[in-house]
Amino acid sequence: MWKIEKELKNLYNYKLLLKRMKGDPLLSISESLESIRIPVQDGGIKEGVLLQFSDTSSAVKAELFGEKVRKDAAFYQVNRIFLWERSLHKIFDHFSTTDLAPLFKCFAGVPLALDFELYGCLMKTIIHQQLNMKFAYTLTTRFVQTYGEQVDGAWFYPAPEKVAALTTFDLQQLQFSKRKAEYVIDTSKLIEKNNLNLNNLIYKRDEEIIQELTSIRGIGPWTAQCFLLFGLGRENLLPAGDIGIQNGLKKLWGRDHKPSVEEIKERGKQWSPYASYAAFYIWLSTEFPEYCLF
Repeated sequence: MWKIEKELKNLYNYKLLLKRMKGDPLLSISESLESIRIPVQDGGIKEGVLLQFSDTSSAVKAELFGEKVRKDAAFYQVNRIFLWERSLHKIFDHFSTTDLAPLFKCFAGVPLALDFELYGCLMKTIIHQQLNMKFAYTLTTRFVQTYGEQVDGAWFYPAPEKVAALTTFDLQQLQFSKRKAEYVIDTSKLIEKNNLNLNNLIYKRDEEIIQELTSIRGIGPWTAQCFLLFGLGRENLLPAGDIGIQNGLKKLWGRDHKPSVEEIKERGKQWSPYASYAAFYIWLSTEFPEYCLF
């Protein structure tokens, strides 16, 4: 067995991060042990590596434990997911002079964490379209537990070729609508045939990626933006049409009605170049209102 240690000297509120991530039934999280299992694929080898956090006198310590996959492959994956090289201090300072300053005081140090893999992120986002959060997670859990694989306590999404071979009837048995089943299967077929290469999107500009993804049937601007945010970790995304964003700003701005998409975009100019963190912290305020009693 190998172990990697990393000190996180930036602001890093891993406790609330794990609490938020625990809302996804597919994630193996222990709040008491302050740990999470991360699915890592290294060539043909899969492992659920263990990531454990703890406090020291001067920093947060992250320890990564594994055995089957290579250390460098596991660290690369985990570092990508948790964006450890990104300075939260710099982002916090930026928002201290904006109208979202109260949120960033409430949730100081909560890091943005990405979905574990690009294909899983895209499938999850397509499945979650226009569903309430509870049923969205139920549907995603059924999908992964039926066609994916659990290794060392960590769930791996099914491979695109496996989903491409399904019929709409297969997914309708899990309570997918026929149309959503078509979106999931047809997008997986594009990936299987390399007509959509998710890894290549990493090197493209936001606008190019949105244009490419929204040309696919079943993928609209919201899905493309969420993929950019939670799949690729882009810093300056603002899904202004998202209901959670609108409800969070309604409360923050003391309104009796939701702000319009146009108003959010206009007022959101002050949040650039870190609009993704604005969106994330607004979502936090709707998920954990007890942390922001204002």
